[in-house]
Amino acid sequence: MNKPRALGLRVRTPIRSADQELLDAFLVSAIATLVVIRIFLEATGYPQLGGDGLHIAHVLWGGLGMLVAIVLLLLFLTSTSRLVAAVIGGIGFGAFIDELGKFLTSDNNYFFKPTAALVYVVFVILFLASREIRSFRTLTPEENLVNAVELSKKLVGSGLGEMDRDHALRLLDGADQTNPLVPALRERFLAAQPGHAGPSRLGRTRSSLGRVYARLVGNKWFRRVIAAFFVIQGVSFLIGVIAAAAVVIGTLLGIAEARVALDETTAGSTLASWIEVVAGVAAGALVVRGVFALWRSRLTAYRAFELAILIDLMLYLPFAFLDEGFVTFVDVLIDLALLATLRYMQVQEKRILATSLVRR
Repeated sequence: MNKPRALGLRVRTPIRSADQELLDAFLVSAIATLVVIRIFLEATGYPQLGGDGLHIAHVLWGGLGMLVAIVLLLLFLTSTSRLVAAVIGGIGFGAFIDELGKFLTSDNNYFFKPTAALVYVVFVILFLASREIRSFRTLTPEENLVNAVELSKKLVGSGLGEMDRDHALRLLDGADQTNPLVPALRERFLAAQPGHAGPSRLGRTRSSLGRVYARLVGNKWFRRVIAAFFVIQGVSFLIGVIAAAAVVIGTLLGIAEARVALDETTAGSTLASWIEVVAGVAAGALVVRGVFALWRSRLTAYRAFELAILIDLMLYLPFAFLDEGFVTFVDVLIDLALLATLRYMQVQEKRILATSLVRR
């Protein structure tokens, strides 16, 4: 009698996408929607849509946006539809998560104070998780080939741009060269005439903004302004440290004014307050370190500044949300702009260093 064969369940590793713009578009549209909703409601006195016992909360519009995004992804195969789905899905998610406080409290309290911190943590986790999934290892040969096949859809629709073709050829270079699809796809991409239909309005706008940003960040005066900004922050941090040390020393020497100042500073201290203090000290120390490194190595200084901003984003600002609410989003946007700028400047510095090494 033949023995029954065991059913083998093989779990395949998901294929990662080489397109990093979609999740970025989702996150940006979600955050922008959340901020716009809060500003609009504050400016209009928190109106309610409905009447006669009905209240159409914007969480329903958020669900509708996410539904539309899912349907678009299921019905259409073009890259444009994926981008539109990412944006609409992000708008829906932003509207949905804005009402998180209502579903965490028994009295449906939209103004539940910890909501801002919880929303912030959700976005930070999404950002870090997506970044880790993208960068924990390079794309495998199989992933490179699958992404190249995905781009080959544009060969049919005559929507292939020059950047798309170059990207596809790089992906094929990283694929398994023994696979018969690789030379066939490479031949098709090389034979294609990119840019025949011209770039889309969105693509032209994005390219123009990218060129403007590159010229701005690459300007030496802009770098000096960024450096001056961190120098001022470092000086402010050192002044704060000196003032705190003076209060502590004055208290030890028995000065009454110093004792009063120390009591006011430490009154009502909690674990969150201590975490904010430690994060502030660590970020300030890194800024000072970066300021001193500016004269020796700009790359080292930019890395120190970047780490200081990351500490501010991950440790200090979540607790600031608890105290100040959604107003803290302004600080988040400033930190994100600085972070993007510093990373671009690091890339530029690495190119300068690589060029100087080649010339030697």
